[in-house]
Amino acid sequence: MMRGEKVMQRSNHFRFAFILLLLVISGITSSICLLLYQYDNKYTAPGPASAYGSMEVEAETLNGQGVIWLVDGWEFYGDLLLTPADFRSNMPAPDCYLFAGQQGGFESVTGNPHGSASYRLTIKLPKQTQTYSLYLPELRSSCRLYVNGVERLALGEISPEHYKAETAEKIVPFEAAGEVELLLAVSDFSGAYGGLTYPPALGTPDSIHDMTTVRLNLRTALLTMTALFGVISLLIGIANPQNSLPGLYALYCLTFLGFTCYPVAKTLFPAFGGLYFVENLSFCAMILMIFILQRRLFTLETPVNTFGIAFGGLVCVVCIFYHLFLPQASLTMLLSYSRLISLYKSISTALLTGSTIWMLLRRSDETAHHAKFLLCGIVIFDCTLIMDRFLPLYEPIYSGWFLEISSLCMVLLIGAILLQEIYIHTAASLRLEETIRLTGQNLAMQKEQHQTMIEAIAGERTFRHDLRQHISVLHEFAERDDMDSLKQYFDQLEGRLPANYAGVFCENAAVDAILRHYKTNAESAGIEFSAAVQVAEGMPISDVDLCVIFGNCLENALEACKRQTDHKKYVMVSAGTSVGVFAITVENSFNGSLRRSGAGFFSSKQSRIGIGTASVQAIAKKYNGKATFKSDDNKFQALIVLHL
Repeated sequence: MMRGEKVMQRSNHFRFAFILLLLVISGITSSICLLLYQYDNKYTAPGPASAYGSMEVEAETLNGQGVIWLVDGWEFYGDLLLTPADFRSNMPAPDCYLFAGQQGGFESVTGNPHGSASYRLTIKLPKQTQTYSLYLPELRSSCRLYVNGVERLALGEISPEHYKAETAEKIVPFEAAGEVELLLAVSDFSGAYGGLTYPPALGTPDSIHDMTTVRLNLRTALLTMTALFGVISLLIGIANPQNSLPGLYALYCLTFLGFTCYPVAKTLFPAFGGLYFVENLSFCAMILMIFILQRRLFTLETPVNTFGIAFGGLVCVVCIFYHLFLPQASLTMLLSYSRLISLYKSISTALLTGSTIWMLLRRSDETAHHAKFLLCGIVIFDCTLIMDRFLPLYEPIYSGWFLEISSLCMVLLIGAILLQEIYIHTAASLRLEETIRLTGQNLAMQKEQHQTMIEAIAGERTFRHDLRQHISVLHEFAERDDMDSLKQYFDQLEGRLPANYAGVFCENAAVDAILRHYKTNAESAGIEFSAAVQVAEGMPISDVDLCVIFGNCLENALEACKRQTDHKKYVMVSAGTSVGVFAITVENSFNGSLRRSGAGFFSSKQSRIGIGTASVQAIAKKYNGKATFKSDDNKFQALIVLHL
């Protein structure tokens, strides 16, 4: 009773510690999001204030910061495609002043998400002439850029009659001094977003170049790492087609690549217009893959998981049709799809969190261990989803969106779970191969022992059959008092005596066969072999496990003795039951040279950890015991304790 209470108390302590860990993870994740929002955000980056269409940039500010984000104070002219000439002839009045990203489309003007508009900002720069760079993010989905009345950039065709979409991130250099007018004329009749969605940036050419290069390199490194994970997992899946986990994880990595590849892909393939569709569909599919991996990893066939997979598949189908009909989409359709994606995020997070907690409470220790990993990732995802709602005005300068960061954590955590699963299955497979080898070896030993017994019995039977004849001859020599012939006949008879069959080591036939086999091998190699083994029939330890332990330990012991060039070579085996445990000790001499690792000993035959020792340790763990290996000078000892 006391033992049960201690186990329960220990379990409660571990549960409390894990809950505390989840709270710490939540706090760290929220803190990271807040730090990114404050220090890696275009909307909160330090810079001069702008209002009512104008901004003043001092030389000290520009030289100190290098990059200034043009967020606030843009003049907005709805449903108008203006040129610099329009402002020289008849100065139009703006509809309003807004910040970049304030409107997702042109619905505030026309009631339709698609349309045209112009944006204007006047910047007062230092009086001396110098070269500047304007970093222009994507303006969906066609635009004209004018700097001080001169057209500097043309993407696509902005005319509604001849509309042609073209988007790209561009760096536009120009020389200026004093007041600079930036004018953007934008049209969109095909995208989900339109107009000035992302803030442009003004700075020195070197600063703008460095900023964009660092962003691109960070994102490329992230994509390369994820692609490497996916390729390795795919190769493992091809090598082991019976296990679908590596292939599913490779597919999950592919969806993450699709979700996060937009900046790099747009740089490499600026003419490709389907990247937003790839990003959107990949995000929906990525959440679906988490449900599928959860089901496969934990054999979780619950209604909650089934609903998550079905709902995720439905959202993916809706996403495909949404993008097919996007050019003709109404405002209601766009808003409905946006609400569906928000609902999908919230429901999926709740389902994943609930089902993982259920696994944590109901499943075995090994499954619960994996569930803890997954739950940590889901908590991170939950936190970023909440922070994404609380901090909507966030656009990263160097890092990534909150959900991209949490998705990366999920990739790493699921990858860690998968690697552990692969390791467990591989180790189990190797142990099974070793068990099969030793079982086959044991059968051969028992067959050899059986043949030896048959030959011994047959020889004794023959000798007994001929014994009467021998006695008659001996009587005749004795009656004649022919001592020389009698001695000579005794000598001949002694050479024909049947071989004496060695005594039995223990009652267990399988273990007895192994001991006899290695005793014979030891004696033929000049190695002293002694055994004091008591293995009773009917022990609650399988013969296969006993054969693996004795076979591996004796095989290693004989190999170590054979490599020995000096000192006495010996192997001593002892085994027996005491106080509810079965203990096995195998001691042998060796040359004093061992290659150790944290996981055990390196095999003398191969350049990896020995499978035999790992198999012995696994069997000891199976019986709540322990296998220890220690060496002292020229003596090596293996001690295995199994609880009965």
